[in-house]
Amino acid sequence: MDYKKQQDEFDEVKWYDSILAGEDRCGDYEFCAYCRKWEAYPCARARERYSKKYIRIGILRRHK
Repeated sequence: MDYKKQQDEFDEVKWYDSILAGEDRCGDYEFCAYCRKWEAYPCARARERYSKKYIRIGILRRHK
């Protein structure tokens, strides 16, 4: 999957929506709940997690 291409396409849509709304629309889409802003290509990855319904149930760590 080409995250860079998807992110570039989504950035154009998000920019246009933000212009029409008069405010930044980042965080207003359905898949934004799955966003991790520190990742490379956050919108593309969040949209994939949303479409595949990835859910983190828990993290197991071994204590020494």
